[in-house]
This record gives sequence, C-alpha cells and structure tokens, in this order.
Amino acid sequence: MSEIPIHIRHCLLYEFQLGNNATTAARNICAALGEGAVADRTCRDWFKRFREGDMSLEDRPKSGRPLESDIEPLKVLIEDKPRLTTRELSAMLGCNQSTIDRHLHEMGKVNKLET
Repeated sequence: MSEIPIHIRHCLLYEFQLGNNATTAARNICAALGEGAVADRTCRDWFKRFREGDMSLEDRPKSGRPLESDIEPLKVLIEDKPRLTTRELSAMLGCNQSTIDRHLHEMGKVNKLET
C-alpha cells in the first residue's frame, strides 16, 4: 500500500463505510483536501483491503529487500568464529555475500588471508 497520511486513511474508511465506491471517494477527498490528495488507485487498494475485513489503517509489512539489515548477528558470528568465509556467513544469516562484504568493510574488517 502507498504511504499516505493517516488522516486521509481515516477519510478513506469513512467513505467506504458510507457505501461510496473508490472513485467517488477519491473525488470527494480531493475536493475537500485539494487536487492530488489521493490517487484513485490508492483508494481502490484501500477499499479492497476494507472489503477483505481489514479495517486497520496501518501499513502492511513490505516485502522485498529491507532498507537496512541488522549487523549485530554478523558481529557476534565473526567474534566467535573469525575464520568464517563470507559465503558461510551469508548462508548462516540468509543474505547476499555482497551484503556481508559491505558490512565487514563498514566495520573495518579486511581479508588478511587473501593471496
């Protein structure tokens, strides 16, 4: 779902509970709050969610790549077993090897076994 202000989400729920369709809701909200306040597609997404019985106005968890991965488990692993390879670390933590490389670089770790 799109990230829209909570007050617009309240308006969407209100319009839904009035029995209006998503297009009418978008038109009404834009008339009250200004052109472009909410897109018709956004209204359809939220109305679909309401029809499914989810009246929560909070965003659902997003899928896909997280913005930041937690490096604490990586720190613990390399302190316990400093000879683990980036391939082993990536398998253990369930992330890409390049992510491990980047985090190790950020922590100032260098490959001393490289020949």
